[in-house]
Amino acid sequence: MDRRLLAHFNWSILLVTLTLDAIGLVNLYSAVQQEGQAGTSAVFFSQVFFVVVSVFGMLAITVLDYRIYERLAYPLYAAGVVLQAVPLLVGRVISGARRWIDLGFVSVQPSEFGKLLVIIVLAKYFHTHVMVGGYRLRDLGKPALLLAPMVGLIYLSPDLGTAAFYVMLFLAVAFSVNLRWRAILVLAAVILIAIPVAYTVVLSDYQKDRVLALIDPGGDPLGKGYQILQARYAIGAGRLFGSGYLKGMQTHQGFIPENHTDFVITVLAEEWGFVGCAVVLALFFTLLALGLGVARQAKERFGTILATGVVCAIFLQIFVNLGAVLGLLPVTGITLPFMSYGGSSTLTVHLMIGLLLNISMRRYMF
Repeated sequence: MDRRLLAHFNWSILLVTLTLDAIGLVNLYSAVQQEGQAGTSAVFFSQVFFVVVSVFGMLAITVLDYRIYERLAYPLYAAGVVLQAVPLLVGRVISGARRWIDLGFVSVQPSEFGKLLVIIVLAKYFHTHVMVGGYRLRDLGKPALLLAPMVGLIYLSPDLGTAAFYVMLFLAVAFSVNLRWRAILVLAAVILIAIPVAYTVVLSDYQKDRVLALIDPGGDPLGKGYQILQARYAIGAGRLFGSGYLKGMQTHQGFIPENHTDFVITVLAEEWGFVGCAVVLALFFTLLALGLGVARQAKERFGTILATGVVCAIFLQIFVNLGAVLGLLPVTGITLPFMSYGGSSTLTVHLMIGLLLNISMRRYMF
């Protein structure tokens, strides 16, 4: 590696990332402890392994000039679409969904890696198709068709939450590359009209139950609204400074299902309180701000769009996850970066950070 690259390495991004990794592991250790269960769950050790592998992956992706991903964008994306079709054919079934490929020693979720490929292919498209004066709504037709196979396969898995996430990511990237205001207003109107239609036609019964639980969790406190209400209790119990590490009653008595994945922030809130959550949110904000700085300083359009896409993806994951936990959005299964258990999601977000480091290192090279 060129020594000039090391001289411009963004140590701030690396430090914030490793700090979030450490907090995530400490929090997960508590999340997997259950009353009456001795020792540490294998889930924790698995996550330690995932984090270590992901950090090496993050550093490895900085070696090659990020512009090579522009040349390989379409082949990589095509491979991602094929990979996304595999779970539908031979995938592992969990809770009625085929989203994972079982490799024996680990299960892989292609839709997580697809997020990174979508960012790369959108950066490629918008870099090579520049519209003077901004993009009109009809200019989004081709990139939307480009994403349609990936989103469609994810929806069929079925995973409506992740499919909706891809749509939001597409719209966020489109907005960042200078979407005309008229197009934005039309899109907003279309989305408002589509929401009730989607609820009636697209959503299945269990998905409608999640929406109803969001509106009135107290209507079925032991059924549909149970998880949302228990999450609120845990967050409220934390107050200012929390109940103390490994002392969360909601966590250790098993009141919150999936508290090591989708609802992992409830463990932090109960045991470390408002202060602990504020620290984590500040770290997230710092990481996003540093990512936007990388996008602003990139020396060519592809790098700017690529970095912006990474920031949008990480922000959306944080926003959707916390919104679901707080009862502001339906539960979608979107994990919280650096905090939730999961190998595919952990590796993907670290590869995204690796792209930010890659772009930042090469901002003086050309």
